[in-house]
Amino acid sequence: MRRSALAVALGLALSLVVPTTSAHAPGSPPITANGSFVLGRATGNNASFHAYISTLGIPPGAGDTLRFSWSANSGTGPPINFNIHSHPANSTNTSLNYSTTYYNAVADRVDDSWVVTGSGPYMVFWDNPNNVSERVSYSFVLLPPSPDLTVFIVFPVILAVIVLLLWAARRRPKRPSP
Repeated sequence: MRRSALAVALGLALSLVVPTTSAHAPGSPPITANGSFVLGRATGNNASFHAYISTLGIPPGAGDTLRFSWSANSGTGPPINFNIHSHPANSTNTSLNYSTTYYNAVADRVDDSWVVTGSGPYMVFWDNPNNVSERVSYSFVLLPPSPDLTVFIVFPVILAVIVLLLWAARRRPKRPSP
């Protein structure tokens, strides 16, 4: 009985040190990135910007929250297209028709967040449908996932049950030997 209780306790203790799958562990400081670029006219060159989020200095992982804000011409517009998406793994096709979109907006200013649902790689895409160039300023803040507090509830309950079982086993009257 003692060995099985010790094995259960050891297994629970080891489950507390299993690494998370996010880009950074719960309790880590936020990761930030910001910058700006110019989108050319819709009828000219450089009318869109398509990049992996990780190349902007943000390594998103499952459970992370990505806060983002951006503006086109300091929020005076005109509106541009923006989305966060991913392409199938090992794909060289970067067409937006061949992707999964997680966030989509048409605006001159966005201030929002997105909870990363799985593994990437994730990309951002800005597109200028207008006949005027636009300066885009952006800011990303990657927040780690919240700590999973269920182990702090489940572990004490399991430990209490083990202690109760050990206590009950010791209190049981012993059978007389023949």
